[in-house]
Amino acid sequence: MGTDRKDSFADGAQQAFEEWRRRRAGIDPTEPETAYERQEFGDALCNEGRIREAIIQYRKAVEMEGDNPSYHTRLGDAYAYSEMSVKAVAEYRKAIKISPRRAEPHYSLAEIYRRCGKWNAAVAEYRKATQYNAMNPFYRYKLGMALWHVGLRDEAIEQLEMAVQIAPTDGFYHFCLGDFYAQAGRLADAIIEMQQATIFSPRDPYYSFRLGLLYAHACYLEDAIAALRRAIKLNPRERVYHAVLADVYREAGNIERAELHLNLAEQMDEFDAANLAIIKRQAES
Repeated sequence: MGTDRKDSFADGAQQAFEEWRRRRAGIDPTEPETAYERQEFGDALCNEGRIREAIIQYRKAVEMEGDNPSYHTRLGDAYAYSEMSVKAVAEYRKAIKISPRRAEPHYSLAEIYRRCGKWNAAVAEYRKATQYNAMNPFYRYKLGMALWHVGLRDEAIEQLEMAVQIAPTDGFYHFCLGDFYAQAGRLADAIIEMQQATIFSPRDPYYSFRLGLLYAHACYLEDAIAALRRAIKLNPRERVYHAVLADVYREAGNIERAELHLNLAEQMDEFDAANLAIIKRQAES
C-alpha cells in the first residue's frame, strides 16, 4: 500500500487500517475488496474510536451486499452509537425484513425503543429476540427489565429465572433475580439468590452489601453484620456501607461497634446521604 494512501488516514484510523491489513496478510489491495472486509475494517475503526470512518465502511458493505442482514445491523449499531436513532431504526428494520427470525436486529431495535421511552414497543422486540435466540441470558434479562418497567412483574421474574437457568454461574443474573424477588416481597427467595450472587461474584462489594440489607430486613442480624463487613473489606471507603453497618450494630446492641462505623460514615456527602435515605426506605418497605 502506497505512502499517499496511508497519509490520508488520521493516526488512529491508520493504525486500525494497519491492524486490518496485518490480519489480511497475503492480500495487498489499496482498500478492502469485499463487503466482509469492509465490515472488518469498520470494526477496527470502531475499536479506535473512529465511528464516522467506520460508518463509511459499513455503508459500503451494505452497498456491496444489501441482502445481508448482519451488515445492516452493524451499520444500525454504529448509527445508534452516534445518536442517529432514526437511521439506526431504518437499518434494523431492513435487517428484519431480510431475515425476520434473526434475533440481533430485534434486540438492537428494542434498545432504541427503550432509550426513547417506547417501552411497549421495546417489550415486543425483546420478546422476538428471546424467541429467536432462546438461550441468550442477556436477552432474557433485558426483556425482564422492560416487563418490570411496564408493570408485568410476574412475567419479568419468569424471564430472570430463565436467565439464571441458562447461566447458573453468572452472579449478575442471580443478583437481578434477587432484586426482583425483594421488590415483590419474596424475602426468602431474594436472600437465596443474593447468596448465589455473592458466591459466583465474590469480589463484588455491592452484592455483599445488598445481601446484608436483606439479612437485616429478615432480622438475621449476625448474618447481616458478616455480609456488610465483607462488603466493607472489599470497598472500605464506601461510607454508605459503614452507615448501614452502624445501624445494624446498634440494633444488635453493640453500641461501641456502631459508634466506630458511624464515625467512619460521618464524612458522607450529599449524594451518599441521599443514597442512604433511598436504601433505608427500600429496606423498610
